[in-house]
Amino acid sequence: MLSPGKKRQRFVGKLLLSSALVAVSLVYGWWQRHNATRPNIAIAPVPVPPAANRFAPARGHVGTTARAEPTAPATSATPDVGVAASPHGISGQTTGAPATPRTATIAVASPQTKAPAAASAAPSEQNVSLPTPPAADSLTALASLPMYQPPPLQSPLPLVTGMPSPGAAVPIPPGTHLQDGDYLSDTQQYEWGDLTVKISVHGGKITGVQVVQYPDHRSESLELSQMASPILDSEVIRTQQSRVDVVSSATDTSYAYRDAIASAIIKATR
Repeated sequence: MLSPGKKRQRFVGKLLLSSALVAVSLVYGWWQRHNATRPNIAIAPVPVPPAANRFAPARGHVGTTARAEPTAPATSATPDVGVAASPHGISGQTTGAPATPRTATIAVASPQTKAPAAASAAPSEQNVSLPTPPAADSLTALASLPMYQPPPLQSPLPLVTGMPSPGAAVPIPPGTHLQDGDYLSDTQQYEWGDLTVKISVHGGKITGVQVVQYPDHRSESLELSQMASPILDSEVIRTQQSRVDVVSSATDTSYAYRDAIASAIIKATR
C-alpha cells in the first residue's frame, strides 16, 4: 500500500503531465492556424546576365504587363502566389535582333477557393442564420393589445357614516369653520403603498369618511386595509379629529391615515 504522501505526489505528477499535454496541444493548434493564414509566396530566381554585357546599351523596352488569371479551385488550404519571370523579360542584349518583350504572369489564387476541409474548419460568422419563429406563433397587433392595457381601477372601500360624539369639535383655527361638501385628501405614500381618503362635511361636521386608495398589491396589505379602515373611519367621525388611536397590527397604515385626514380637513377649512 502506498503512503498518503506518495499518493499525493503521484496525483500531482499526473496533474502536471496532463497540464503539459494540454499546453502542447494548444500551442500546436495555434501554430497550425498561424501557418494556415499566412500566404506562401514562391518567386522564381531571375538569372543575372554576364558581366561583359551588363553595361551594354539596352535595346527594346521592358515588358512587365501583369494580368490576373481566372480563379480556379486550388488544392492547398492556403492561398499561394506564384511569380514566374523570364530572363528575357528585361532587354539586355547587345547583338542580334531587337529583344522581344516578354510578360511576367502573376497568378493569385483566391482565398475563396480553399479546400472544403479548410472551409469547414473555420466557418464564417456572416453565413450563420438564426432560426426564426414560425409566423403562426407571432402575436398580431390586436392580440397583443390587451397585454399592455393598464390595470383596472381600484374600487374604494365602503363609505362609513355616523354622528359625532356630543361636544366633539373639529380642531381648526378660531374664526374658521368646515364648509359642507366632499374633500379628497393628498395621497400619502408609505412603506406598503399609497393611501387617499375622502371626507364628507354636513353642517360643519365630518359625517362620512371613505378610503378611496389603499395598498392592495399583496394579500396581507389588502387584509390590513380592509380591517383597519372601518375602525379609523368611525373614530374620525366620533372624535372629529385626525389624531385617532393606532389600530393594532396596522401601525404604519394608521399613521398614514392620520396625515391623510389632516390634509382633507385643511382643504375643507374656510
